[in-house]
Amino acid sequence: MFFVIWQGWGLLAVVIPLLCVIPFAGLGNGLGLGVGLLLGAAVNAYVGHRMNNQPGKVYIDRDTGGEVVFRKKHTLFFVPMQYISVLWVVMGIFMLLNAH
Repeated sequence: MFFVIWQGWGLLAVVIPLLCVIPFAGLGNGLGLGVGLLLGAAVNAYVGHRMNNQPGKVYIDRDTGGEVVFRKKHTLFFVPMQYISVLWVVMGIFMLLNAH
């Protein structure tokens, strides 16, 4: 049994690279998979960065006067989705190096 833990739109960290691999599937021998994963990593890093750096809501605590900022998180296994792109880059480079 395998569990996937995500917050917000963090599941897109898997969906985006998989969708980017589809157009390059015809290249064969790992070349298409490698190129697709590298492209997916770039798209995922951009989308994750944009989504995780949105301004949050600021609330003021009446008792202490301190500010508390609430913002949405988009994570996969508690890792922000833009950092999952490092995994996709490593896998893409591995696939390109092993393409015949």
